[in-house]
Amino acid sequence: MKTSRESSVDSFENDLMRKFEHISFDREMALIAEQLRDQAKLELKDSGDMCDEKQMLIDSIKVVRGARKDEYLVVSSGDYGKDLEFGTRNSLEKPWFTPAFVTVTGSIGNCLQGALKRALLKARRLHTRR
Repeated sequence: MKTSRESSVDSFENDLMRKFEHISFDREMALIAEQLRDQAKLELKDSGDMCDEKQMLIDSIKVVRGARKDEYLVVSSGDYGKDLEFGTRNSLEKPWFTPAFVTVTGSIGNCLQGALKRALLKARRLHTRR
């Protein structure tokens, strides 16, 4: 037979699990994707000559919602972005997306850690309201 303390712990765990089922990182993921988009555009603008193709690439970079919950994609149209990033038979690579991703990577952990802290505070308030 469970003691009242064990029962209380089980109750807290059950409440916590129910609360975490509804946690969404949607806002944080959208923010990270927007930061990545903005940094990618900045990398392109700062990478030297501005030709029409590069300007069209910058204009085409956008954030779209992915197929899964809390998923966002940073996309562009055409092949010019890929050709710049990885190079072609006739031109060397000039990465712009990878450096943007590396720059934004530091803020990803901070953003998600903040979201997790807020979720834990909500769960703690749930338990103390009893």
